[in-house]
Amino acid sequence: MRAEARFLVWIGAAASLTLVTAPNFVALLDQSLGDTFGSVFPAIPFAALLTLIFALRWGDLRGLLLGERGFTSQWVARVLGGSTVLALWALEPFTGQSVVSAGLAVVLTFYASSLVISPSTKRFLLPYAAIYAAGVGAPFVLQWAFGEPLAVVSSELSARMVGLLGFPVVWQGTQFQLLSRTGDVIDGVVTPGCSSIISVTTFLGLLALMHMDLRKDLKSTASLAAVGIVALTVLNSVRIVLLMWVGYVDGGSAFWGIHNWIGYALFLGFYLAALPVYSKMGRPGSAAYPASSGTPYTPS
Repeated sequence: MRAEARFLVWIGAAASLTLVTAPNFVALLDQSLGDTFGSVFPAIPFAALLTLIFALRWGDLRGLLLGERGFTSQWVARVLGGSTVLALWALEPFTGQSVVSAGLAVVLTFYASSLVISPSTKRFLLPYAAIYAAGVGAPFVLQWAFGEPLAVVSSELSARMVGLLGFPVVWQGTQFQLLSRTGDVIDGVVTPGCSSIISVTTFLGLLALMHMDLRKDLKSTASLAAVGIVALTVLNSVRIVLLMWVGYVDGGSAFWGIHNWIGYALFLGFYLAALPVYSKMGRPGSAAYPASSGTPYTPS
C-alpha cells in the first residue's frame, strides 16, 4: 500500500473510531469554545500546529509508512492498539462526561489506531501524542490549582490598565461593573477560566511541539517559555481591558458579541509571532528523526 493511501486510511479509521470512543466530543467542544472568552480548550491552536508539523515532516513520516511490512508485522503493537481502542469504547460512558476526558479519548484513539494500521510510526508519533494529551489535560488541572490566584493577578493588572486609560470601572476583587455610554450596566467576574492559565499552558504545549520539530537547544526553548509566560499574562489583561473598553463605548451587546473570539485573535497572533522568533533562536539540537529520512537515528 502506498504511503499516502496508508496515511489516509489511518486518518479515516481514527476519525470513524472516535464516533464510538468519544461520540459527544464535538458537542462538548462546541460548548467549551463558547465559554469564558473563547479560550477554555486549546483544541484549535493545537490541531492547526499539529497539521502544519505533519506537513513539514511528511518526508520522515512517508519514509516510515513506505517501510511497513504488512498487517502481520509487529503484532504486539497492533494488539496493544486494538486493545486500547476497545478499552476506550468500554470507558466511553465515563470519558464522555467532560470535554477534557473526551479530548484525551480522541488523542488516544488516533494514536492507538496508528499502532494497528502503521505500527512502524509508533516512535515518531508518540511524542506528538503525549504532548497533545498533556495539552488537553494540563489546563484543567492547572486551572484548578492556580486559576484563582492568577485570576486575582489578571484583575489587578486589568484594574491598573483601566486606571491609566481613565474610563470608569468599579472593581471589587475579581468582580467589576461599568456603566457604558449607551446606558447599559455591565457586570462581570474574572474567573479562573478568564485567567492566563489556559493561554500559557497552550503556548507551552505548542512550544514543546515546535521544540521537537525545529530541534532547538533546551536553553532557547526555556528562555522563550519564560518570556511567553510573562507576556501572555500581560496580554490576557489587555484582552480583558479591550473587552471593557468595547463595552464602555458600544454597550453590553458589543461586549458579549466579541468576548468569545477575541481571545483566539490575540493569543493566536502571539503564537504565530513567536514561531519566527523561535526559529531564529539558538542552535538545532539532536533529533530522533533527521530531516528527510524515514529511519530512526541513534546518536553514536
